[in-house]
Amino acid sequence: MSEQDKTKQRLEIAHVLFIDIVDYSKLLTDEQSEALQELNQIVRNTEAAREAEGAGQLTVLPTGDGMALVFTGSVEEPVECALEISHALRAQPSLPVRMGIHSGPVHHVKDANGRENIAGVGINIAQRVMDCGDAGHILVSKRVADDLAQQRRWQPYLHELGDVEVKHGVVVSLVNLYAETIGNPTPPSRFGKGRRAVRSTTAATRKGLSPLTRAIFIVAVLFLLLSIVSVIFAPAIMRSLGKNQALSLPQLPAIPSPPSIGDVIKSEVTKKVTDELQKAFDQKKQGGVQAASPGSAIPEKSIAVLPFENLSRDPDNAYFAEGIQDEILTRLAKVSDLKVIARTSTQKFKSAPENLSDIAKQLGAANILEGSVQKANDQVRVNVQLINAMTNSHLWAEIYDRKLTDIFAVESDIAKTIADTLQAKLTGSEKKMMAVQPTTDTAAYELYHKGRSLWEKRSGDNIPKAIEFYEEAIARDPNYSLAYADLANAYVLVPFYTGMRRSDAFAKAKEAALKALQLDPNVAEAHAALGKLNFFHMDLAGSMREYQRAIELKPNYATAHQWFGNDSLVSLGHFDQAIAEGKRAVELDPLSPVINADLAVTLQLARRYDDAIEQLRKTLAIDPSFFYAHYNLGIALQLKGDLSAAVSEYEKAWQLSGDSLVMALLGAAKGLAGDKNAAEQALKDLERTASNQEVDEYSRALLYLSLNNKDEAIRAIERAVTARDGSSLTWIKVDPLLDPLRGDPRFEALVQKVIQPKS
Repeated sequence: MSEQDKTKQRLEIAHVLFIDIVDYSKLLTDEQSEALQELNQIVRNTEAAREAEGAGQLTVLPTGDGMALVFTGSVEEPVECALEISHALRAQPSLPVRMGIHSGPVHHVKDANGRENIAGVGINIAQRVMDCGDAGHILVSKRVADDLAQQRRWQPYLHELGDVEVKHGVVVSLVNLYAETIGNPTPPSRFGKGRRAVRSTTAATRKGLSPLTRAIFIVAVLFLLLSIVSVIFAPAIMRSLGKNQALSLPQLPAIPSPPSIGDVIKSEVTKKVTDELQKAFDQKKQGGVQAASPGSAIPEKSIAVLPFENLSRDPDNAYFAEGIQDEILTRLAKVSDLKVIARTSTQKFKSAPENLSDIAKQLGAANILEGSVQKANDQVRVNVQLINAMTNSHLWAEIYDRKLTDIFAVESDIAKTIADTLQAKLTGSEKKMMAVQPTTDTAAYELYHKGRSLWEKRSGDNIPKAIEFYEEAIARDPNYSLAYADLANAYVLVPFYTGMRRSDAFAKAKEAALKALQLDPNVAEAHAALGKLNFFHMDLAGSMREYQRAIELKPNYATAHQWFGNDSLVSLGHFDQAIAEGKRAVELDPLSPVINADLAVTLQLARRYDDAIEQLRKTLAIDPSFFYAHYNLGIALQLKGDLSAAVSEYEKAWQLSGDSLVMALLGAAKGLAGDKNAAEQALKDLERTASNQEVDEYSRALLYLSLNNKDEAIRAIERAVTARDGSSLTWIKVDPLLDPLRGDPRFEALVQKVIQPKS
């Protein structure tokens, strides 16, 4: 057989990830070498590359300013590898990298030195795809995107760009691959402004009219149409455009029957006219919704859903009204193209006494949804209006009169209309998730939202009460996946608010989370619960994986961003990325005390003590009685060297909580200040407390350190690590309070046990 025939036989389809360093040629020679070495290390450390190489299904080709990774297994392998690289690069912004992915034919060749190598059109096109990107981009060919789109997991990542001509006149169709924490959502500069819409604008551009001319023409035609229909439809138009219309209606003996077909037609014509007028005006004035107004940090595609007013006579229906608000918000939170403020923050404006513009600025949202709910027997009226709080202009309003059993369709319709009005781009999977019906049982629905309302308070006995409501909801509807997921999250945290043993609570949490995912694998809250459980069990890689999945499914899920940053990332020392996640959580839930405090804890563990102190003072301005913020402020002050101020904050936290960790921190601080008797007494008090409730070994370790007894401190930590009982000790690699033990081989071995990947 000839050598040529042998080569032909080895022709195969490969999946190629092409990578290079942007502006590599501008670097000095030694900088080039360092950058390539850094990139190579990141790539080699990815799980996708290691597994493919171990299976003999990866070839790495150096390219001077980067490399090409040729995978011969699955089309998902280069994508998984690109995600891991993108996550790693977030912590190293000084290394600007772009990536391109394509599947195509390759063949084995002999290079100039007679060694086996790989070449072919598959590699060439992957390079062309990459060349179209800027720093941070992960671009994929349409062929790869079509393959990925067959799986639900990848659909939220795929954002079509359109066609572009590359080298030698070849035209390739490109898709931008990005999500909340990976990739670059900005269209590549090669596409120019607005290029993402190239496929949908061909008809409009055929005549060559400018955008302004087209807008003026549209407005003129619509005004003519409006003058014809205004006499007939004036009441409906006024309802849609009225700037100060009240939502509440007088109490009616009965909710009217559904509108006639004539009313429906009239409403739809009115909505179409006002929508087209608003769209034409906005495009003329702003050039599109996405760009924020000059000097404003608030994105245009941002929204806060304020608490809905309960107009029913029965005060118990307040939970039903809260439920409608929460369900709309939950559906919107799954849209990656929107910024959606969490309900914990919006609840602060339950009576909404302030100016909407002021509320919007406090929440960091350009748009506000207000509403009211009136429930009577088996019928419900939902009245909503969407307002641009920056301009005080009404964007949309509607009244829904429906049967109670149709309420889920109403919530889905409202969320979809809001997304459309704000011109948010929805992926296919986002549309499906927004339309999901959580339960068929309206009683279970109300029970679940009673639990949610209590869970959000996170104080006193609210979490145990929330658990009771979740369990009642599940008893009525055993297929209520979201109720199982939130039950899991409640059990994850209940040991820290009650005397329930962690092992018992965590077992119940895991059971509930797995049940939720069995019913619906796309419940973000269940993945977040598993992430927290993995963190407490010192499985940092498992924790990170679950948090990332939760964020993929629900990009506006503030708690997932909070836990991802404050747990897995900071524990591994990825400080920049951890702080970015914490700040994102605060953006999404700006008035949540625990989310604000956890950002401060991340800053403190990154040894940015002044920033941590400032953030904790902001937190205490939101809730002066929040003991968690007080004792963490004490830690930050102690690490700054101000032990007397630290003791004062620990004492406040102790008075507010009686928490055993606070007892240990207070005793240890006094011990470090020279009062060894106080530290020894705290140890005795801790042992008495341990007779009727669980006590962290971390608390014992801190007290032993204050007494300069490093051996006992290490023994305490060793007991926790052996039992894989994390809590505060999962931060062992970065915790400044444990610095006196660093350098001791016994301690360093324990650090490695905690941070190493678990099987």
